[in-house]
Amino acid sequence: MDYRSLFVVPLAALALGASSAESYRVPQGWQAGASFTWPASTTYLTGVAPEADTPGQRVLTVKSVGKRQGSELGALWQSVNGYSGKRVRFSAQVKTEGIDTWAGLVVRDGYLPLNLLPIDISEPEPAANAGSAGCPDWCEVSVVADIPAGGWGAATLGLALLGNGQVWARGFKLEVVGPEVPLSTHRFAAEATAKVRAEIAQKSAADTNTPKPPKNLGLH
Repeated sequence: MDYRSLFVVPLAALALGASSAESYRVPQGWQAGASFTWPASTTYLTGVAPEADTPGQRVLTVKSVGKRQGSELGALWQSVNGYSGKRVRFSAQVKTEGIDTWAGLVVRDGYLPLNLLPIDISEPEPAANAGSAGCPDWCEVSVVADIPAGGWGAATLGLALLGNGQVWARGFKLEVVGPEVPLSTHRFAAEATAKVRAEIAQKSAADTNTPKPPKNLGLH
């Protein structure tokens, strides 16, 4: 395969099947995921925007439900392989509304689902987990990342929203680029990761210093 050629991922080709104004349909070839709450509830709506689910204008969207924390996330993504040792650029037109943390495109090496990234606090390298934020109105956004040599040459790419608001994206493209194209330096979910770490440390300190007596020893 000639990896110098342009790889285009048209949304219209991926979004197959009947549309519904009442639901967010995940298009064929894509996966969707969101932060988990207990008890279980819907945290994000993910899929093709119902108002734009017609041939020629389909748009992916992620929308928060209720009040979300900055470390919570909703995402749509797909994984590819065969890019070992390549520098790739993932691009689309992206629009956002009501964002209070971060929303945009993401590229990372490997197969890890994007909805797991906010708790993925062990990876130090920004290139393994890069993102580029969207705009209040439609704008061209791209993320450039190096895929390590060896293995399957796998990469996961998609659209993600941290915290509250809604993000839309259309006109997706994936292409192999040369070394002259600079890498994206923003580490996706870095702020959320720092917040999660701080919350864990704070809770651990509180748990250590605050006695918690047993409950209902009389078995009432």
